[in-house]
Amino acid sequence: MYGKNAHAAYQSVQVTTTDRGRLLLMMYEGAIKFLKQAKSGLEANDIAKFCRFLSKGQAIIAELMNTLDFEKGGSIARDLDRLYDFMLFYLTEANLHRDGKRITKVVGLLDTIYGAYKEIIEGEKREQVAPEESAKVGEAVRRVQISL
Repeated sequence: MYGKNAHAAYQSVQVTTTDRGRLLLMMYEGAIKFLKQAKSGLEANDIAKFCRFLSKGQAIIAELMNTLDFEKGGSIARDLDRLYDFMLFYLTEANLHRDGKRITKVVGLLDTIYGAYKEIIEGEKREQVAPEESAKVGEAVRRVQISL
């Protein structure tokens, strides 16, 4: 019992003391991890595991969608909103049809966006961000849209 409480307290402190960029990356990492676990549950015919982790992945994507700032984010925020909406729809379809390929597609989309954000956030920590750095997420979003 103590171990679980200590772990929960550690996670709470980690989230409350983490900068916004790292928190965003953690959300992407969590969504990707949960969706991979959902696919694993589906492949093992463990429907309870599949549903539990699919739901967690969907909740993170919904939270990413809810935190978009359309005023500051402009067209990138609007594009991400549409992508997140597509991902949620596609995961609903994956649940309905018990289709691991749809989960894999969403994981690939999340991974592409995650990679662009990670490059930008790590670049910010190293030095001042150059103007071309801010275009990386936009480029990633366009690549994702083309792959759809």
